[in-house]
Amino acid sequence: MLNKLLTAVHGLLITGLGRDRLEYFASNTMNAVTEKLDPFIWSYDCQAKVVAIEQETTDTKTFVLLPNQHFQQPKAGQHIEVSVQLDENGKDKDVSRCYTLSKIQQDTVSITVKHQAQGKLSNWLHTQAKVGDTFKISSPRGRFVYGKQAKVMFICAGSGITPGYAMLNDLLAQHVVPDIAFYYRSRNPQQTIFQHALAATDKVNFSYSQQDDRGVMLDQLAAFKDIKQRHIYLCGPQSFKDQVLTFLKSIDYDLNMLEVEQFTMPENASTQVRNFNEDVSVRLKSQNVSFVIKAQDCGQSILEAAEAQGVQMEHGCRTGMCGTCRTNLVSGSVSGNHLGKTIYPCTAYATSRELVLE
Repeated sequence: MLNKLLTAVHGLLITGLGRDRLEYFASNTMNAVTEKLDPFIWSYDCQAKVVAIEQETTDTKTFVLLPNQHFQQPKAGQHIEVSVQLDENGKDKDVSRCYTLSKIQQDTVSITVKHQAQGKLSNWLHTQAKVGDTFKISSPRGRFVYGKQAKVMFICAGSGITPGYAMLNDLLAQHVVPDIAFYYRSRNPQQTIFQHALAATDKVNFSYSQQDDRGVMLDQLAAFKDIKQRHIYLCGPQSFKDQVLTFLKSIDYDLNMLEVEQFTMPENASTQVRNFNEDVSVRLKSQNVSFVIKAQDCGQSILEAAEAQGVQMEHGCRTGMCGTCRTNLVSGSVSGNHLGKTIYPCTAYATSRELVLE
């Protein structure tokens, strides 16, 4: 009962005051008493409270979260890192996982999580999380966001629908809606996340892997006659993304128009060559900054080499899984963690004498 009351009060505070005013108020009244009274508001941590849980499919749930005043307004397509203290062999341990924001409201955001039997955090969310629970989250991260193109296409599979769903809803709510094509492949209709909501938009072409094979999927993609003129946003399991990338290369698609989201390291990334033993000149176009990776530092990732020379690059987990450092390769070549023109500097390595990144 008290938990429900506190949740309602927190919602009223954030809605009524707004996060900026609440931040000012809480920071000026922070003391041992207020921290103990309400550690959700009087806290230095960015936290979120579960305010609703919705069953999407038999193995997928949406968790509606109310972030506290430290949270920054996200863009559709971005993700957050969720951290929960779990008991492991009698000891509390922080377990963290990145999840795309599937729904963005004025005061709440949602993550849509597929239950993974071996996934510690997804298992906890599905079996133990309840309304009123609070845990740490990060502010929104990532660059997998709509880039104002006139013609776009979303190609998603499985739980990779979450960023596409968020961006689709955001685009449909805009005053001027771009030309949108949408392809979503799932196992079957019963395991299609957001099936009814997506069907209601009349924008989505559904495809089911239990009903046809990879050849049929490629034929379906080829049916989009203007696909080479569309800026593509691709998200889904690695094998699916690899298949789509192979198809795009086969039709001479301009990979500079491809945006890829991923939260797991490609299986072959860790085995690719790192020892390019020549000096490498690196230019970051967005920052108008250049630096050199010396031959003796060839084992450094691009991110590590930049940091060693005082050049700041956005990053998160440093393991190639959160996608925060994701950027595009303008020219040159890399090994390690990349897909098409999309690279992840924290786990990617220069393999050409000159490298230009967005």
